[in-house]
Amino acid sequence: MLLFGNISIMALFPVTLLLLTMEIVFSSYKSTSKIWTTKLAAVNLIINLFWVTIIILLLLNPMIIHPFLSDLLASIFSRSPEDINTQVMMIIFAVGLLSLATTIIDSYVAFKKSKTDKSINTSEME
Repeated sequence: MLLFGNISIMALFPVTLLLLTMEIVFSSYKSTSKIWTTKLAAVNLIINLFWVTIIILLLLNPMIIHPFLSDLLASIFSRSPEDINTQVMMIIFAVGLLSLATTIIDSYVAFKKSKTDKSINTSEME
């Protein structure tokens, strides 16, 4: 956590815009492509890994939650700030795990489609 704690959220903004642009270009190319290839699946995996890296960097940033937020939520829900901090950390952990899980599933499906499309394409040529 100390390794990523020095990165500000605004420092990740240009990287996020670049990655968003790459995602749009890749999605446009993917929609015009007739079949999934291993190259397309690999590029999909790389883009997904970059997204997960940015999400993890954002979630591990200690400045993402304002210190007064726990006090405000504690007064609203009649709980202690420590309880609120625990709940927020659990939510952050769940978001991180869900991002990782969706990336793994999306990459697996992409490689599976590339193998399926390759076998369909070779059987049509015979």
